Amino acid sequence: MCVSKATIFNEINERAANVVHIACLLAAIVAADGASRAFAQASPGSGLVQVQGDDAAAPRNFNIPAQPLGLALNVFGRQSGLQVTLSAATSRGLTSNAVNGSFTPEQALSLMLQNTGVAFRVTADRTAVIGATTSPATEVYVPGATQLDPLVISGGRNAISGAGYQGTPDWVYETPAAVSVISREAIENSPTRNARDLLDNVAGVYANRSEAQNPGISVNIRGLQDQDRIATMIDGARQSFQRSAHGATQRTYVDTAFIRAVDIEKSTTSGVGSAGALGGSVNFRTLLAEDLIAPGKQYGGQVNLTTGTNQFNFDGSTAAAVRLSDRFSVLGGISYKNIGAYDVGKNGTINSAATYAGDVLLFSGQEVRSSILKTEAQVTEDVKLTLGWVRNDSRFNTGNYDFAGSQGNLQKATEDVVNNTYTSALDWKPGSELIDLKARFYYNNIRNNKVEEGSVLSAGPSNYVMGTLGGSVENTSRFDTAVGALALNYGMEAFSDDGKTVLTRGYVANGIDYSNTLSGGTPSGKRDIVSGFGSAKYTPTDWLTVSGGLRYDWYHLDGSTTIYGNEITPIIGYRVTPPSCFPSPPFPPNTGCRPGTRTPIYGTPYYERFNVDVDKSGGALLPTMTVAVKPVDWLQPFVKYSKSYRPPTIMESFLNGGHGGPSINGYAPNPYLRPERGDTYELGSNILRNGIFSERDTFRFKIVGFYREITDYISFGYIYNSTAQRQYDSYVNLDGVTRMKGLEIEGNYDARVVYIGGTLTRIDTELADSFTSPAGRSIPINSGRGAAVIFEQPKLRVTLDAGVRLFDEQLTLGGRITDVSKTEPVLGSLRTGYEMAGYRVYDIYGSYAFNPMTKLRFAVTNLTDVAYAPALGANFFAAPGRTATISLNYKF
Repeated sequence: MCVSKATIFNEINERAANVVHIACLLAAIVAADGASRAFAQASPGSGLVQVQGDDAAAPRNFNIPAQPLGLALNVFGRQSGLQVTLSAATSRGLTSNAVNGSFTPEQALSLMLQNTGVAFRVTADRTAVIGATTSPATEVYVPGATQLDPLVISGGRNAISGAGYQGTPDWVYETPAAVSVISREAIENSPTRNARDLLDNVAGVYANRSEAQNPGISVNIRGLQDQDRIATMIDGARQSFQRSAHGATQRTYVDTAFIRAVDIEKSTTSGVGSAGALGGSVNFRTLLAEDLIAPGKQYGGQVNLTTGTNQFNFDGSTAAAVRLSDRFSVLGGISYKNIGAYDVGKNGTINSAATYAGDVLLFSGQEVRSSILKTEAQVTEDVKLTLGWVRNDSRFNTGNYDFAGSQGNLQKATEDVVNNTYTSALDWKPGSELIDLKARFYYNNIRNNKVEEGSVLSAGPSNYVMGTLGGSVENTSRFDTAVGALALNYGMEAFSDDGKTVLTRGYVANGIDYSNTLSGGTPSGKRDIVSGFGSAKYTPTDWLTVSGGLRYDWYHLDGSTTIYGNEITPIIGYRVTPPSCFPSPPFPPNTGCRPGTRTPIYGTPYYERFNVDVDKSGGALLPTMTVAVKPVDWLQPFVKYSKSYRPPTIMESFLNGGHGGPSINGYAPNPYLRPERGDTYELGSNILRNGIFSERDTFRFKIVGFYREITDYISFGYIYNSTAQRQYDSYVNLDGVTRMKGLEIEGNYDARVVYIGGTLTRIDTELADSFTSPAGRSIPINSGRGAAVIFEQPKLRVTLDAGVRLFDEQLTLGGRITDVSKTEPVLGSLRTGYEMAGYRVYDIYGSYAFNPMTKLRFAVTNLTDVAYAPALGANFFAAPGRTATISLNYKF
């Protein structure tokens, strides 16, 4: 064997902070206690490294001069598009070979390491490990070879952490587009009451909190949110649930326990995920077996436990995965979160006593149970099948006092939301460069049960359901031409939304059942969207990339709804009074008699009912174009144009009923509603540099400026229904053009001992704010019609994050400052309540790694205990006051 047991134990004591190194040494201990092992003999550097990921097998141009091995591997990571990590201390004194020319990543790595005396191998979970041998079946032994700390290479967009801001993977800073990732590192380091808190530090992105008592997530990107303007997904499965409210309407229910990363696109693409979206997408990706099982092991898992002050009672989860064979793995996990109603900050004022009991925000707690089950099967060498199920059960209350300051008339709703997401994925990647096929099929079902108390709506809607069935198929073909590399991506995606709202108790007035009118704000209906797309990526040289694409989106809305006209009081008969004469006095003489009368008898008042059938479809061609250049290896400026198209949703298309209480004839669908259309222009640049001041420091930077125009923006106004001969509140297309422009910056410098990073979001919005009335007049949307809110992001938000790592990086201490300007939304008749002052919040955090498997984390949010309402919320829903949390993470 290579080393003795005593040497191994000494090495463990000396390098306790190096997680991967210890894992490899422990594996060697197990091997030492077992039978003797047969090693395959090979010359140094002769092992074939099979690196996988997006475009991992495609040849590309490499220009890596001979240099210290650590630096060379950093350059290799940038030029190959793969994630590379290395402990620099153990690579000092080694020099790489020069690599120049067109090679696959594995060929380039083999050439670079040739004759260096470094052994490397391939693991079953699609990573390359250099300098470690933990699996007898794949081990490569090189006599006299230097045993380095493990170097793990993982591919492309599969990487979930890196050297960027809050652990953002490097591919973000190599992609010529406005993309961001919330890494697993950021998720673990930030205990949250709700998954929406993760979005607070992403440039250009907010989570709307205007319905803060509801834990559902409504994502706002560059001022666009709700009604599927932002495609929100869990493992690629659409989350189309909508429920009417004065604030946010679209909600996604997902827990942080099983999220491996959150991918964010801030504009649309000519690929999977953009069908029917206007302003981008958010995909919550869940754990894979490789996230839990260390290389060379057959099983692994983790336990996370968090508790804290200010009613942060408990947040715990466990997940584990096992490889039943080289080709089959199973992953499962459960989580439980119990958060109570919190105190708001003491330093400042709150605006509405109706939502507070003392300093406590009413009904701001939640109880969440989540689970995950996933299987991954390598069916053949070329085909992989993944099946997944994620369940989220959120229980919470909503409500307020009927009048400000009245402590005796509490309106309360008890709600339970169960979200089940079922996914399947088939990946086929044979040896041919013409085939890299990905097929996805999913079904998402979300059910919201609601029971109201102390309100006229107690007999109202109690069950909201949205089912979404969808899938996609795409293929990428790659070619080497005489004039450069060409990649073609083409395919289609489709999904169908089926919304149903059901009452468990009816609403009857004067003997007539008007139950369906109370569900009209969140109506039932169906919507189908189908999209075909194709794009080409052309790389004539290593400094120029040109890509363009075209997609065609088609939609169909089908169903019927009911509206009610004016109140009618029927005449069911008449009461007849006969003529009568009165006696005549002697003088003057009698001049006649009074005539008889016929008086109508009125029946019970009722509202005339009208059925409205909806059968509408349409489509649009949507081009995209991107040009990126690399004047130097570390700099990538780019420009991008994309056209987007959002069809009306079920809520917008089937609206009916009234605004709560006995009102039943306030709303009606607009049969002439047009889809929204957007044009987005982006100019940006990526910077990715390593080894600036030392061998280990890194700098990551992305800046994007954008300008967007939207026509036919949909908001609230009114229409006239000629059949019912009545005017109704309805969704309408706004006149003119809505314009949004802004700047987004994300950056991070990491010297290991110290780091500093942050984001900046600057946005200006010029909203179309009028619509054409049925009489042909231009009506401002703030004229008192309706209650729809158009949320504008604050003009400026700056986040600064810095910290230090001490004691061989076992201890991390950091702090964060977030400064947000005031919020000023545009809306109908409810402007008061959604305008909020700016605020500044301070947070501190830290962690201590007892050993590679155990880490303790702590955090204090809202350190100065300021009372404030988060941006894109409501000023009667303040954020939590000072909250301290402590978390324990154990991996096995």
